[in-house]
Amino acid sequence: MLRRGLLTAISLLLAPAVFSQTVARKPLPTEPLEKYDNPPAVAAQLLRISPALVSTFGPYTSYQVNVDASGNNRVGDAANEPSICVDRNNPDRMSIGWRQFNSVASNFREAGFAYTTSGGTRWIAPGVLQNNVFRSDPVLNSDTTGRFFYLSLLQNFFVDLWRSITGGQSWSLVGPADGGDKQWFTIDNTNSSGHGFQYQCWSNEADGNNFGGRQFSRSTNDGLTWMNPINIPNTPRWGTLDVDSNGNLFIGGVNLATGQIWCVRSTNAKNGAVVPSFDQSTPVNLGGEIVFGESINPVGLVGQVFLAVDRSGTSTNNNVYMLASVQPTGFATGSDVMFVRSTDGGRTFSAPRRINDDPINHAKWHWFGALSVAPNGRIDVAWYDSRSAANNTTSQLFYSYSLDGGNTWSPNVALSIPFNPFIGYPNQQKIGDYITVVSDDASANIAYAATFNGEEDIYYVRPSAALLPASLGNISTRSFVQTGEHVMIGGFIVQGTGRKRVIIRAIGPELTQFGINDALANPRLELHNGTGALIATNDDWQTTIIGGIISSNQVSAIQNSGYAPTAASESAIIADLLPGNYTAILRGVNNTTGVALVEVYDLSPGANSSLGNISTRSFVQTGEHVMIGGFIVQGSGRKRVIIRAIGSELTQFGIADALANPRLELHNGAGTLIATNDNWQTTVLGGIITGNQVSAIQNSGHAPTAASESAIIANLQPGSYTAIVRGVSNTIGVGLVEVYDLD
Repeated sequence: MLRRGLLTAISLLLAPAVFSQTVARKPLPTEPLEKYDNPPAVAAQLLRISPALVSTFGPYTSYQVNVDASGNNRVGDAANEPSICVDRNNPDRMSIGWRQFNSVASNFREAGFAYTTSGGTRWIAPGVLQNNVFRSDPVLNSDTTGRFFYLSLLQNFFVDLWRSITGGQSWSLVGPADGGDKQWFTIDNTNSSGHGFQYQCWSNEADGNNFGGRQFSRSTNDGLTWMNPINIPNTPRWGTLDVDSNGNLFIGGVNLATGQIWCVRSTNAKNGAVVPSFDQSTPVNLGGEIVFGESINPVGLVGQVFLAVDRSGTSTNNNVYMLASVQPTGFATGSDVMFVRSTDGGRTFSAPRRINDDPINHAKWHWFGALSVAPNGRIDVAWYDSRSAANNTTSQLFYSYSLDGGNTWSPNVALSIPFNPFIGYPNQQKIGDYITVVSDDASANIAYAATFNGEEDIYYVRPSAALLPASLGNISTRSFVQTGEHVMIGGFIVQGTGRKRVIIRAIGPELTQFGINDALANPRLELHNGTGALIATNDDWQTTIIGGIISSNQVSAIQNSGYAPTAASESAIIADLLPGNYTAILRGVNNTTGVALVEVYDLSPGANSSLGNISTRSFVQTGEHVMIGGFIVQGSGRKRVIIRAIGSELTQFGIADALANPRLELHNGAGTLIATNDNWQTTVLGGIITGNQVSAIQNSGHAPTAASESAIIANLQPGSYTAIVRGVSNTIGVGLVEVYDLD
C-alpha cells in the first residue's frame, strides 16, 4: 500500500504491532515521472575521460559499466536506472541499458547501453540508441534464442522496441510499441501456447498515456506489432510483470489514487486469438506504502513494485512473489524491503516479511528493493541500505537470498563500499527510480547506480561469494506409523562449528488434503541427542512442554518461523542444536496408528553449521504406505550424496521383520524419476546415472552390507528431491532410508 496509514510497524520477522500516531497518507504524483524539459547537453566526446572504476568491497567486485570502447569513464556525465538482461544460452553475454545524461548541467537523457562477453568483468559502451533523441525508462529482456530486447520511452510518451542479435553490441529498431510513462515488459519463455509473446504495461496518468488511460498491450510476433491497448483492473502502476510455467500472466503495481498494491492475473493472455481478459485481481499487503519524493531520492521513488514467478519445476513452482521498498504503515520516514508470496496462483498472499535484518530504525532507508527468481527457484533480492550511516543517507548495495520459497533468508551482506546518493545529480534530484537483478542457477547479476567516482555511474556485481556452499537441508520422511519397533525414527547430524537452529515437526491431519485417508490423527514428537537422552518433546504444538533444552514457551516462535503446523494436534519443536547426532521419534498418542510425516527445517542457513547424513527408519508397506524421504540441496553448486535403502542389515540390531529386499527410487522436485536401484552391486543406468557405480559406492565408505540392499550416488543441483523405498514384489518390513553427504 502507499504511505502514511494505519498503526502497524513491521518487525524483523513477521511483525508484532508497534503503535504510533496516525500519519496522513501523502498523495502520489499523477503527472508523468519522465518528461522532456532540457535541451540536449554538450556532446559526450567533448568531455574529459578517466580510467573506469573497479570497486572492491570484501569478496565482492563491482565493475563500471558506462565506459567507452577503450574502457574509460566519461567525466562529467551521469547514468542511472540500469536494466540488465542475460543470454540464457551463454550467461557470459549480458547487456545493460540506462538513462544516459551527457552532462550534469542538463537532464536531457538518451538510451545508453553496454555489453559484456566476459561475464561482467569488462564492459564496453559503444554509445546510445540514437544521438540527441530524448529517451527514458530503459527496460531490457531476453528470449530463449539469446536475442536481447530494449524497450525505450520517447519524449511523446510512446515507446519503441529495439532488438540485438549480437549480445547487446549493436541494436536495430523493431518498431513502435505503444506504451507510456513507467513502462515495463516481460517475455514468455515457457513452453506454453504463449511462448515468445511479449507483454507490456505502463502508467495511466493523462499526461503520460496516449491511450485514454488504457495501459496494457501484447505482441505475439516478437514485438513487430502490438494489440490495441486495454485497461487493467485497479490500474496498477510502477510495477513489473511475469508469467508462470503455464504461461499465465501476472502484473504487480500500485494504484496511485488509493495506495493499494495489486496483483492482477490473466489466464488467457497466452491465447493469441483473443483479446486478453483479467480473471483475478488481488489486493496485496506489503506492510507499508509505496512512497515518492522522500529525502533519500527527492524527485524519485523510494522503490517500485517487483513481481516475479518461480518456474523451477520444484516444490516452489508457480509461487508468485512480490517485493517493494515501502514506508512502514503509520510512519513518516524510513523504508524497509518487504516481501510476500502466493502459493495459490495469486489468490492469496502471505503476511509481509521484512528482508533487511537490521534492528528497526525508522530513520534508516532500505530503498530500491529489486527481486529476481533463478531457474532453480532461488530468490535473489538487492537494495540500497543506509543502516551503517551516521547521517542515515549514505548507502551501500545489500543482498539476501532464499532457497525455500521465502520461508527463510540468508543473512544480509553488503556488496559495495558506501556512496553518497546526492552527488552527481544531472539537473534532476534523483539517482533514478530502480535497479535490476537477473538470476541464474549459480548467482545473481545485479545492475545498479552509485557515485563511487563522485558522479552517477552504472555498476555490475555478481555476489557469488555470498551464496553458501551446497549442503543438505529441510529433510522429511513420510510413512505409516505403527507401535513398538514400528514407530517412525528420523536421524540427522548437525555438522560444522556453530549451533544450528531447526524446527522439527510431526505432521498427521494436514496430510488428508493430499488424499491420505488414514493420516495419524495425533502425532507425538520426541527429540533425543547422540547418547539417546530425551532432550525435548511435544504433543500439540500450541502447548509447549518445558523440559530438557526447552526452557520457555515456543508457540510464538513456531508461528513466526513460517512452519507452524496447520492442525492443533500436530507437534513441533524449535531447537538450537550443537554439532552432533540427533534422533526424532514420531509415534501416535495412545498407540494410535496412521500415515505421518517427520520433518526437520533449517532456520539458520547462514550459520557455521549444516544438516547432514540424514536417515529415517519405519515400517515399509505398499501403495501409499511405502516410505518416502524428502530432502533439499541448498546453497550454490552441486552436492554429491549417496542415498541408501537398508533392510537386512537391521536384523543385527534386533529387528526381526526387516525389509528383505528394498528397492530405491530418486525423484526430482518436479516428481520425475531420475535414478533407481535394486541391489547396489548392480547399477541401473538411466536418468542421471550414466556409468557403473559399484566401485564408487564401495569407495564411499557407505556400501550396504547386504547385496539385496540398494544405493545410488548422485551429483545433485540445488533443489528438492524425494527418495522412495518399497519392497520388491510388494514385500513389507522395517526399512531405513539414508542420505549421506560425500563432500
